Amino acid sequence: MADCVEALALPRGMVQHFRYRLKYVDDNIGAILKSETEEISAALKDLPIVVVYLFQTQTVGVWKPTETAGPGGPYLPLRRGKLISAFRDGWIAHFFFELSDYVASDKEGSTRVALKEQVDFRLNPSKPRGSSYAHLSRELDFPRSGDDSADFQSVVDFAYLPEWRTRSLGNEPLDIIHEIVFFRVSGIFREADQRLSMLMPRPRVIQAHKSAEYELESGATYHVKLATHIPARLPSQLPGDGRARLKLSFDPQIIRPVGPTTLNISSFYDLEYWSFVVEGSKPIRSALSVECEAKADFAREDFVRKELLCPELHFPISIIVPSTVRDQKP
Repeated sequence: MADCVEALALPRGMVQHFRYRLKYVDDNIGAILKSETEEISAALKDLPIVVVYLFQTQTVGVWKPTETAGPGGPYLPLRRGKLISAFRDGWIAHFFFELSDYVASDKEGSTRVALKEQVDFRLNPSKPRGSSYAHLSRELDFPRSGDDSADFQSVVDFAYLPEWRTRSLGNEPLDIIHEIVFFRVSGIFREADQRLSMLMPRPRVIQAHKSAEYELESGATYHVKLATHIPARLPSQLPGDGRARLKLSFDPQIIRPVGPTTLNISSFYDLEYWSFVVEGSKPIRSALSVECEAKADFAREDFVRKELLCPELHFPISIIVPSTVRDQKP
């Protein structure tokens, strides 16, 4: 669930990492996964991918897909991307993919119906239906509006169901209701001549581990654009009862904030630009992080606890120092 909320939150061009036990991977994929030190199989390289959320509930320690989760069953397509790395590490399969378009949802659930009609989730006949979570399929043609904000909001408005607030029954430590913080980082923008230009992250490779980083120039001003869209209908339904907040974390030795870099989640939707100036006289690598803070509440009469489900995003950054800055005397 957290990985899927993160897939909605990350900007275009960022790399996400999913991992599964091999027994949960379609045999057609598992059979061609190589080790981390080998090149990715040609059959998998640059394949288009679709991130799919699977509605599940747990009863007495067993997770099962929820067939009553609306039109098209329990499978909900969320985000497109491109597979850039896949390998096995022992009994674990790892997938790294670059995120691109959102999958627009609608009230009728046509995207979910299309997914159910086009994908056979039981590619291995020896396994029960729904037991495999990474599948090979032909490319799926879902509708796209070209408006990432509208498509993101449509997922929350039309695809969100109570199952996103999964309650796991049967074992007291697992009796949890998740309060989900849906938010989206549109991107990082550089300010110049009273205009903003969006930066695209650049690929970074460490053996088979793939990531993406932003190149920031010392002395320049940047803005992180962040929007929330909360599926609450009453103020009392806001995550953390309206006391949760998002914040931008950074190394104060190289980042100087310009104005607030926190957002209290006290509204159903919001839009913020967190501004900062990059400082430093030598090239260095660091990271920006978007984190969530809240105190958990417990419904002790039912032995049920609430947990805030909020992705923690990390944006690797590489600081570039222009010669005019580097040559200045301290």
